[in-house]
Amino acid sequence: MANQPTEIRILTVTDDPSAPKQLAQMLGEDAGVRTLFADTANAVSRIFASEPVDMVMVNVDSADLGLFEASVRAAREQDAFVPVVAMVDGEDAPAALAVAGAGVEGIVNQAGLRQLKRLALGQVESLRARKDARLALRSLADIEDRYTLLLDSSSEAIAYIHEGLHIYANRAYLELFGYDGFEDLEGLSMLDLFSGSDEVPDLKQVLKAISRDELPDETLQLNAHRQDGTAFTASVAFSPARYGGEYCAQMLVREKVAQADPELEEELRKLRTSDFLTGMLNAQSFIDRLEQSVDERADTSGLSVLALSLDNHDDLLDKVGVGATDDLIRETAELFRATAGDERIMARLRDHTFALIANCRDRGEAEQLASEIVEQCAGRIIDVRDNSLTVSASVGLAVAGSELPHPEALIEQSESALAEALRAGGKGYVRYRPKVSAEGDEDDSAWAERLRHALDHDELSLVTSPITSMEDDEFLISEVETRLRPEDSDEVVLPSVYMGPASRVGLATRLDTDMIDRLQALINEREGDGAQWLVPISLDTVSDEQAALDLYKRFGDGALDPARVILGFRETEIREKLRPVQSFIEQFRKAGCRFALCDVGPDAPIDSLLRHMEVDFARLAPEMIQNLSDNDDLRQKLSTLVSHAREHDTRVIAPKVENTGDLATLWQFGIILVQGEFVREEASA
Repeated sequence: MANQPTEIRILTVTDDPSAPKQLAQMLGEDAGVRTLFADTANAVSRIFASEPVDMVMVNVDSADLGLFEASVRAAREQDAFVPVVAMVDGEDAPAALAVAGAGVEGIVNQAGLRQLKRLALGQVESLRARKDARLALRSLADIEDRYTLLLDSSSEAIAYIHEGLHIYANRAYLELFGYDGFEDLEGLSMLDLFSGSDEVPDLKQVLKAISRDELPDETLQLNAHRQDGTAFTASVAFSPARYGGEYCAQMLVREKVAQADPELEEELRKLRTSDFLTGMLNAQSFIDRLEQSVDERADTSGLSVLALSLDNHDDLLDKVGVGATDDLIRETAELFRATAGDERIMARLRDHTFALIANCRDRGEAEQLASEIVEQCAGRIIDVRDNSLTVSASVGLAVAGSELPHPEALIEQSESALAEALRAGGKGYVRYRPKVSAEGDEDDSAWAERLRHALDHDELSLVTSPITSMEDDEFLISEVETRLRPEDSDEVVLPSVYMGPASRVGLATRLDTDMIDRLQALINEREGDGAQWLVPISLDTVSDEQAALDLYKRFGDGALDPARVILGFRETEIREKLRPVQSFIEQFRKAGCRFALCDVGPDAPIDSLLRHMEVDFARLAPEMIQNLSDNDDLRQKLSTLVSHAREHDTRVIAPKVENTGDLATLWQFGIILVQGEFVREEASA
């Protein structure tokens, strides 16, 4: 639910008691205002004394200038800014002079209601922005105060530096360096407490970089010096921070204690990273190794996580008894280690769920591995104390695409697929596939995941739809667009559903590129047929310099014939973003392309659009030609649109023509280019 706008209280000063209600109605409920009323100077004073007033609108009459002056005086006496808007009769010259001399924030003729509304709404929005900013600043100050309290009570040694100087240090930091209070440390340079080490020989260069807001990515090992002259080795981590309204750098300092026994240090490392029951990695170490695998690959396509579990684990546990739980987990780990191979990075994620990382070349190799693990586990016998158990296993497989939002997402996906495999009865593997709904009501994060999955796993298909002429049997343009069809599903999701979310999550350009790649492959298959193609592209591609350049190169190197390509722009998308479209048309017109304005609806400002854009075709939105015979208003709009298109030499295309009976109606309007399934069969490629 949207947040309610901050309420603005307007005091109306007039002798008309109905004026506050009329003002509220004029501004509308969405304006978020509350109106107050005063008709005397005493009433003005009482209201200012009893409750906050954000704005004054006063009806000025030369016969009673004292009321106006009292209103202005009361507004100016407030601590916060209170604008005054004066309404003056156009024939009352003394009143206008008095208002001009008072220096109010606005003056308007009493008869000019439209001007009054515009001026009032402008002041309301300005006041609301001021109030919201004050509230935000107070909230920020409260957060900083609470954060400072947390810092002061932290056991970690933390300090803030600005331009190399200490501006804050918590109690733990002061104690670490032997200072009684911050006043002894304030203003000291970081170089007074730290010096270079073998790892960081030139600390001054580090400090210069920090002054340029270039913080070290890694934790630094430095020599630290206490106030009493003793020294120690410190591990210092930097992060951006804000203190007292200033941006600065935060230092987290830990004293590094030398480990005298290397064997003990190695043992401690194993304890930190391993699962004590199985000897495999623990969950956090597994995440760290997966992140490392991601960093080592330029393209994450094929990188996979497999989540493993025995089928019917609860039944197995009932057979061996609760006291043998740990033994069952250890035997399960040995089984999975034996079937997956000792060279695999494996972990016990939780309870009886295990996982491994597979650096596969592609999805096929990952699926083959999952299938082999299932087959090798089927019917195996494991011994748990005095019980011999015949077991089988299920695998959840998650395969990364070319872009991986976060490595942990791959683990979550594999566990989701494992749960599905277990629900299906086990003894098999399930590859994670995000669900896609044509209802389009998912949030953007879900859409981002689903669209990336579709792009990486070839779930998009190219569809062509013919456009023909009622006057020329040889005329044919094929419009192309993609459809999203999830694997193992009959559901088809149209671009009208997914292109909006794709634009919001930054994937519209990738979808356009995928569509053009598929078109290029189709053209290569049909070499020599001379077909023309209408290719709708998103505003994201039009506005992205690199994407536009990549498309231009396709025409330049002969991959696409510009004379056979009509680039389309969706009218609702570009209506208020004409400048980048104009530049795009100018650039691609030189290459020989033609252009179309697509999905032109009844409310489109077609004359203005065609005056500012040179397009060859205008394809109507389907609602423009529906129920034409029963809708006089729509017929008039269509007639006007066709007239404007004719003036600009733009040919109109009627889409979704479902029967031949509509052709006569379209002919009457001068529309001869039609698109519909009855003309020729829609084709998929």
